[in-house]
Amino acid sequence: MQITQATQPSFLRDVIGMDGAQNGYLIAIREMPGFLLIFVAAVLLRLGLARAAALSLVIMGFGYSLMSLTGTFDQLILPTLIASVGFHSWLQLQPALGLSIARRGEEGSTLGRLNSIGFLGSFITLVAVFLLLLGVEHFKGDLRTYQEPYLRGLFIFVGIAGVIGALTVFRFPISMSDLAAARVAPKVVWRREYRLYYALSFLDGSRQQIYFAFAPFVLVEEFRVDARSITLLLIVSAILNWRTGAFVGRMVDVHGEKRILTIAYALHFVVFLGFAFSSSVWMLYLFYLGYLWLFLFYVGNTTYLRKIAHRDDIPASLAMGVSLAHLTAIVVPIIGAALWTRLGYQFPFLFGTVFCVLSLYLTQKIDIPGQRIANQSE
Repeated sequence: MQITQATQPSFLRDVIGMDGAQNGYLIAIREMPGFLLIFVAAVLLRLGLARAAALSLVIMGFGYSLMSLTGTFDQLILPTLIASVGFHSWLQLQPALGLSIARRGEEGSTLGRLNSIGFLGSFITLVAVFLLLLGVEHFKGDLRTYQEPYLRGLFIFVGIAGVIGALTVFRFPISMSDLAAARVAPKVVWRREYRLYYALSFLDGSRQQIYFAFAPFVLVEEFRVDARSITLLLIVSAILNWRTGAFVGRMVDVHGEKRILTIAYALHFVVFLGFAFSSSVWMLYLFYLGYLWLFLFYVGNTTYLRKIAHRDDIPASLAMGVSLAHLTAIVVPIIGAALWTRLGYQFPFLFGTVFCVLSLYLTQKIDIPGQRIANQSE
């Protein structure tokens, strides 16, 4: 996933010829399967948690591999939709796998450690990508002119990595209760008691659409940052998140979700203002790294749900949260693309600050003892 984040902006800009507004439309298409995830999850989870997660990795890898064959915006649509189904399924199954092995009171620490391990893998792979692109520039003379076959090859590698990941996750330990639950099709879970989690998920998704659609394109289109530089940024991010992931998780356990999420959403507000008003590429690098670091704090949303929900509700509730996060996924990027085209790249980020403020307000309503549902299973 980090490889696609590092190379896709340059691939879309330099190879396909897209601009920031067109990327907003592609993001809107990409996020359509995310909204339908509650129904996809109901089917996948019949296989059991680990097998469903493994299948999602295969689907995601297949979709990204198909991108290596594309040459126009229209050709990108089908691979984007396939990869999106796998990506969004994995997005909600991964934390459910982590919570299934976490002890009560150690949810944040467990997810934090898993995040750290993931970013260690990101670091190792991104270093390899960086060295590859550095070699292309060194031996060929100009990265943008000769990068196309190497970027296409990296998409194929992503597909291979998805299959390897699926084989590994398939061996995840499965309890007898998991096997019993897999025999029954999970229901779509919508409980009034989880409404604050749903609302925060909705706002998180709306804000993320602004970032994913436009932040990388601010760098590659407005400031002419190349794939090698973005890869280097992601390497720095991977090191930072690897070394601090477990710490952030412990802070959630020690200080509670309310305090940690308050800090996170306040910093999100600062980052979005930074993207809107900074004219220095070095400051944008800093804000880019800051946003990627703040992804660690989403542990607080997941542990909040774990602490108030029935254990059996968690996988389907996470799927509901991801679906709600994509409720505006089609509309928000299109609005952002229109703002970019008519007013400038700064205005999608000013639009995004609204979601930051609303999230900050709703976070103050977190009250785990008062919101925990009755007869919660351990």
